[in-house]
Formats: sequence, structure tokens, C-alpha cells
Amino acid sequence: MDHTSTDRTPASTGARSFYKRPSFVLLLLILLAAFGWYGDRLLVVMIPENDRAVSSFPVSIGEEWHYHYKHSVQQTPVDEYFRVNGVNDMTMTHTTYESLGVGLPYDPSEGKFTSLKKDGKFDLEMNRPYRSLQFRTAVQAMPKIVHKDTTFDLCALYGQGTLVEVKVIKRYQLWLMTLFQ
Repeated sequence: MDHTSTDRTPASTGARSFYKRPSFVLLLLILLAAFGWYGDRLLVVMIPENDRAVSSFPVSIGEEWHYHYKHSVQQTPVDEYFRVNGVNDMTMTHTTYESLGVGLPYDPSEGKFTSLKKDGKFDLEMNRPYRSLQFRTAVQAMPKIVHKDTTFDLCALYGQGTLVEVKVIKRYQLWLMTLFQ
């Protein structure tokens, strides 16, 4: 039989798959999609200036977290609340504190000031945008970042006097940051 007499049309030879293992390709595509979705999630990251590990927690757009510390002059607790808007985009929504004094906002131009008589605290609603925040840890201030039921004690994590940058990034950015350190 020579090659000229054989019918090589698809109808006579049957269908041939381009991929020998289509289930493997499908599984690979599903894994890549899941990996991409998971890597695209938002995180609030705490990046110390030294070689200590970066801490983070997952967030969604619209979620809030707060920074709790003891004011250096007034020696009273202060809570600053931040809403996550996206990558490198947070808004300080309000500050709650117990005393008026040096360094604490009170002016009407800074926001809506309210005295919370039942709690004995003051609240200042504001709308301050931030790309990132920087805090210097100090044992006297006892700085903490609180998200839902999780508290990050910055002094315990990074030590006295460490500069910590807090910002919102995508999970894959943290992977890349950790990979290239």
C-alpha cells in the first residue's frame, strides 16, 4: 500500500486531540486560576525597618482596623481607626481618646468632634487619606494594631525604637517582597 491510496481525511482517521491529557491541562488551569485569585487578595502589612519578619492580616475593601497606643504627654489611650479602600489606599475615619491636650485633634476643621459622655471619651470623625503609615515603636506608648479579634503588639514583634511601615498591598506583592529579600 502506498501513501497515495490511503485516505487521510479526519473523517476516515478519527478525531485526534491536540492535548494528550486534557484533564491535566484542565487541572493546571484551575490551579492557576485559584493561585491568581488567592494572590490577588488584599493584606495589611507591617514592615519593620530591620530584618525581622513582616506581619500581615487579610482584609477586604471597606474593612476597618485600628491603631491603639498610649499618648506620650496625656498618658491616656488613643485609638485611630482606618478603613481599607484598596492598594496603598486607606482612610482614617475617626480617632477616639480620653483627654484633650497636646497633639490630640480637637479643632472643628479637622472633623466632627463628639463627646461620648457615657464612655467618658471624645471622638473625632474625619476623612484623612493615607497611602501608608509609619510608627516608631516605644514601650511607653504600648503600640498595637487591632483587626477583628487579633492584636499585633508592635513592641513585642519588632522591639523598642523600630520604625514600622503599615500599608495595604496584594498578597502576591508580599510573596515577591519575601522572595527578593
